[in-house]
Amino acid sequence: EEEEGEEEEGEAAAGDAKDGGNRRKTTDDKGDKPSRAKRQEDEAEPIPETPASLYALAAKLVGAGVVELDALYAHLSPSDDVAVERHVAGVETRLNAAKRIGAVNLLAKADDSKAESSAPDPYTVAITPPNDPRDQKLGMLRGFLAVKHIDGATAMIGRLKNLGLDPAEDPEVQRALCETLKATIAECYGLAAPAGAKAAVEARGDTAGMEAPDAKGTLMPDEAFERLRLLGPYVASDIVLHTRLVRCVRHHVIAASLAGDKEAAAKGEEAMGSSLVPALGLLHANPGAVFETWSVLELLPVTTRFRLYSEWKSSFERDPGSALETRRPQFAAAKRVAEQETMKVMRRLSKENVKEFGRKLAKSAHGNPLAVMSSIAVQIEAYTNMIAPVCDAFKYLTPLGYDVLTFVIIEKLAEGREKLKDDGQNVSLWLSALATFCGHLAKKYSAIELSALLQYLVNTLKDNQSLDLLVLKELITRMTGKESIEDMSDAQVEAMAGGETLRSEAINFNNDMTPKARAKGVARLKEALQKGTLGGDPLTVPLLVLIAQTRQAIIFKTDSKHLKLVSQLYDGCQETFFHYCDFLEQAFDDQEYAATVPSLKALVHDYGLEPGVAFHIYRPVLRHLKPRPTPSKDKSVDECNESVALDIGGVKMTWKELLETVRGMLPEETWADISPELYLAFWSLTLYDLYVPRARYEAEVDKCRAALDVLDNQRDSGTRDEQAKRKKEKDRLKDLIDKLQKELDAQERAVAARTKRLMIEKDQYLVDLPNHGNTVGRLVEQCVFPRCVFSHADAMYCARFVERLHLLDTPYFATVQHYNLTLTVVAQLVFSCTEYEAGRLGKFLNETLTQLSVWKGDEATYEKECTAVSGFNMKFADPSSKKVSYEEFVKLVYKWHLRIAKSFLSCLEGDNYLEIRNSLMVLTKVVKVFPAISRIGAHILRKVEKIKENDERGDLKTMAARYLAMLQREKPRWKADNHFNPYLPPDPKEKEKEERERKAKEEAASKGGGGSKRGRGGDGKGGKDASLNADAQDLTPGKDNAEKEEKKKDERSDRNVRGGSSKTSDASNKKDDVGSKGSGGGGGGGRGGDRDRNTRDVRGGSKDPVDDKGADNKRRRDDDRGEDNGDNKRPRKSEDVSRGGGGGDLNRLCELSVHHLPRRLHQLLRAVHVRRAGA
Repeated sequence: EEEEGEEEEGEAAAGDAKDGGNRRKTTDDKGDKPSRAKRQEDEAEPIPETPASLYALAAKLVGAGVVELDALYAHLSPSDDVAVERHVAGVETRLNAAKRIGAVNLLAKADDSKAESSAPDPYTVAITPPNDPRDQKLGMLRGFLAVKHIDGATAMIGRLKNLGLDPAEDPEVQRALCETLKATIAECYGLAAPAGAKAAVEARGDTAGMEAPDAKGTLMPDEAFERLRLLGPYVASDIVLHTRLVRCVRHHVIAASLAGDKEAAAKGEEAMGSSLVPALGLLHANPGAVFETWSVLELLPVTTRFRLYSEWKSSFERDPGSALETRRPQFAAAKRVAEQETMKVMRRLSKENVKEFGRKLAKSAHGNPLAVMSSIAVQIEAYTNMIAPVCDAFKYLTPLGYDVLTFVIIEKLAEGREKLKDDGQNVSLWLSALATFCGHLAKKYSAIELSALLQYLVNTLKDNQSLDLLVLKELITRMTGKESIEDMSDAQVEAMAGGETLRSEAINFNNDMTPKARAKGVARLKEALQKGTLGGDPLTVPLLVLIAQTRQAIIFKTDSKHLKLVSQLYDGCQETFFHYCDFLEQAFDDQEYAATVPSLKALVHDYGLEPGVAFHIYRPVLRHLKPRPTPSKDKSVDECNESVALDIGGVKMTWKELLETVRGMLPEETWADISPELYLAFWSLTLYDLYVPRARYEAEVDKCRAALDVLDNQRDSGTRDEQAKRKKEKDRLKDLIDKLQKELDAQERAVAARTKRLMIEKDQYLVDLPNHGNTVGRLVEQCVFPRCVFSHADAMYCARFVERLHLLDTPYFATVQHYNLTLTVVAQLVFSCTEYEAGRLGKFLNETLTQLSVWKGDEATYEKECTAVSGFNMKFADPSSKKVSYEEFVKLVYKWHLRIAKSFLSCLEGDNYLEIRNSLMVLTKVVKVFPAISRIGAHILRKVEKIKENDERGDLKTMAARYLAMLQREKPRWKADNHFNPYLPPDPKEKEKEERERKAKEEAASKGGGGSKRGRGGDGKGGKDASLNADAQDLTPGKDNAEKEEKKKDERSDRNVRGGSSKTSDASNKKDDVGSKGSGGGGGGGRGGDRDRNTRDVRGGSKDPVDDKGADNKRRRDDDRGEDNGDNKRPRKSEDVSRGGGGGDLNRLCELSVHHLPRRLHQLLRAVHVRRAGA
């Protein structure tokens, strides 16, 4: 080489002399060293190919220590810089070719077809490594491998990798490394080979070789891991070696796990992640290799597997072990091919050809599951209609494919993309699609790693992200068959009071999931929660507590200015919480449940949950509360409290401990108003314990019998398979009828036993309290309102519980005061509710008003259920006080309806979105019982029509249109004021209207029925609009100046009352107040604040007192003008006084506003004078 160098220098010198010195000698600035340009020029000159024998000789000299590798490396060509430049250029060319795989040039001309056909195949260009015979550094590496000098080859590969090169890509290097690696693992593979293999017989003997290898495993030698690291994922070039290595690594992982050797286990994981798993990308559709690889991966924790998949994904782009990024075009080409094949299948996949294209999809996924699953996930996010056929096509996947699919889904969920739409108020479509996709997959395939999905949800909840709870909701719904329905019908809500069978039939009547599949899904989800991730803790309790904590934190930690979004997040979290609790109650029996969930004290004090939420979690355990002994002369209260209250699932607690836990939930001053026993009884019971939905049981049984009759009529028709299906369906229906009847009998016995127990315990609820005046207010604040917005069943339960306390004649429970306070405050809570909570609040209000309507509609029922109990005493603290009469009760109900109407009309007049939406939601729920008065209904109709026509918010317009349709349907049931409250004086306008109708009917009869429509219209015009306008006139203020002045005075009076005047009492109360001093019911000025007690107007209508009507207003204005002389006026005054409805002059005086006192006092004195004169 020195002689050749001298010859080249001589030739160069001769050339310079011949050119007359025109060639300029290039040097560096620091001296005579040739510059980089000169070196490139020299190296660009053709160099003859170096023989392989010379590389082998050099390798032997280095191995013998005659020559140093560093000294030799400096003379090898090309230089490092040139080698890197050439490699980068070649990789870029091949990567560009990989991108062109499957691409169609739409701009190409017809004449270019021949040129394109003659162009090299992009896939061939991408997978073909460069082969430069003059690359002496690569040749030196081949020489080291040829003479088996592994140390020199290792050093050479290390040098090249540090430059960013990929020497293992060379086919000759791959073959040499594979041969070396086979010899290294020969002994180890003999011990790990399966029974009957040649290597097993040779290594273990004829007898042991025919048996399975040792279950304890065998450790691989360190040399094998080092040489596998040199080869990397190119071990795929030898499928036999790949299979042997996978089997050896499996036994290595088993042995390391049994020995507890974490370092050895880490070596096995590294071998899988850096070489064996990525090699699958270069093995085209080899399910055998896939199953062998999965046999190792399934031994690893899910977190480790997902880390390996992440490294596998990075192998498509770079080598994690190198200092510089080493992109691998072969992997990019394989990925591109898999993506193109996947897209072809997805474009043709449908429900009809699942079998054909499902197999093609699985074939593509065998070698490159990451690329295939990622492409499918992108398609699912965009096209939700592909979820069902894609899930059906996945039945041909391998276990590794399912595991990679789980990894891809979690990766998509955790990418950090915006999970809300651009409006910032609705969940993104891609998140909703992925959640639905997860539910379908989890339901259909048991190979999906549910524990990983659940662990991801736990991690997101720790980070205060509640949007991903949509995934949990879909998992529970799809796997258990139990749907969470918010907009339920009245029949469905009533069915929620029944047993499990009735609830399932009422809610999931369209669910085609068989009981066997449902039980299987519940068991799988339960197992995933209890198992957690491999090596981790169970997720049942952490997920439960985190959902409850997130529910409480959403309002405070949601970074959004949109109340609608906060409302939706809260409702979604609440819905998922209840859904998850229902699942736990279904999956665990009572013993397991008690042993799994934390104690009541821990839930409240350790985890910081609200008492209502803690009781909801612990209620299945409290269902087994034992009766508390009744204190007597022989047994003191302390002795009774020492008795056992709970003894289930390892939980043992006395009544003393339980009551102390309950006392610690609320401030101490609370227990001066209500007792812990009443608080515990309210929160521990359910609707199942108080109410038997017999009608729903009978309806379901009748439906099943009707279906049986239909099947009996078809018994002789159809094929044999159809007849077998009908027989199976008949057996199911008969079994369902039997279950429903047994469930009904069991619930009736349970309700009877609970009622008997409440009869005994009721005397301990409120008797020994120091302050009975605030009992009702505290009960409403701490029990009724917090629970009635939990769910529709809880809303119904609250109304039934209050009714049960009343019917049991609970001492010191003021029923009238409770209804007065509840109906005063309930409408004011509308704005603070979310959308779902407003619906539940409406259900509670509907149940309350329904019960009041029952008592009001039948005086005999009222006398039987109300006048006989102490809850309707004028003074509930005095058992001998006067009862509220039926007449007074009717007036109270009338007053409550007006009060509710005023509150809702005020909400509908505003501009706040939540206020209007929640008002419409509540009104929709109570439409059958409110409005019940024509005058109120007309005003509500007018306000809602205005919203429908003028409001720009689409969802409000839709809700308003829906409510208007419901109102029109219920309108015929409305009554006039004096019909609803017969103790009011007749309304002149109503008389006039009836007279018009009577005359119209007479005219129609005289004309042969020609005026029927006119009679129905009431004003001669006919139609709904005319009737509506006639009704609306009752609340329309007058137009003259006197009426305007009167309106202004009444508004000032109303403002005075709203400002806090508490000197007057309710219209229907006597001098002895119905309520207590500070509770806000009946007596006024207390908790809850009866803001409306001194005015009887409905928002938007006449400001005069409701029970004075329009004619009385005119007489009042005549009195103000001084028209009070003459005998013809006196009867009107006496009649005006008598309009109080039997309440007496003093009560009549007390119920008027302060503004009217001087004028009314004058009228009352005149009335007394008239009466005396008449006598």
